[in-house]
Amino acid sequence: MKKSIFIVSLLAMMLFSIATAFAATEKTTVIDENYDLKSIKTLAIATPYYKPSALSVYLNENNRPNAPKLVTTDMIVQAAVDVAKEDGTGINVLSDKQINSAILNSTGTDITTLDKVNAKKLYKDNIKNYADAYVVFTFSNDSFVSMTADIYNAKDNSWILSYRIVNGKTENDTIENYNMFMHKFYRMLTLTNEK
Repeated sequence: MKKSIFIVSLLAMMLFSIATAFAATEKTTVIDENYDLKSIKTLAIATPYYKPSALSVYLNENNRPNAPKLVTTDMIVQAAVDVAKEDGTGINVLSDKQINSAILNSTGTDITTLDKVNAKKLYKDNIKNYADAYVVFTFSNDSFVSMTADIYNAKDNSWILSYRIVNGKTENDTIENYNMFMHKFYRMLTLTNEK
């Protein structure tokens, strides 16, 4: 009896995850058709643009037992690094903290203490020393949860590719959802590389 309940529960979870995966819509736009995506051996993750949804904040503030754990930019970056390894992309993925530390070591300037304009300039001037390309993730949690990934050439900061995924649910601001987004992002990158 316990075994059959376990199997039914497992099947229900699989169907739910498949339904969630198919509910998302994706769009890839190649900006620079001449750029060889296969040349990306090291990809840097810039600090993502992310703000938790109002509902997630509300649920956490009111200590609801089933409220999703509030997502942080550190969690999103770690998901991007972990999923790249998990999916066997063959791309070395560097976190924003690794890049910030490398820039601090080479220039003596802590990028995290600068205003946005100067931090962005210092990042763009130095990123070519550490990566072939870098990706800027932007997360939106308005009526739908979405992720946009813009990939830039580290040598000249030119825009290479844009990828956008929108979840079909109106509220799914969780790290599990963003992990699924990352799997789809790397799958897209792999498939685009093969073309």
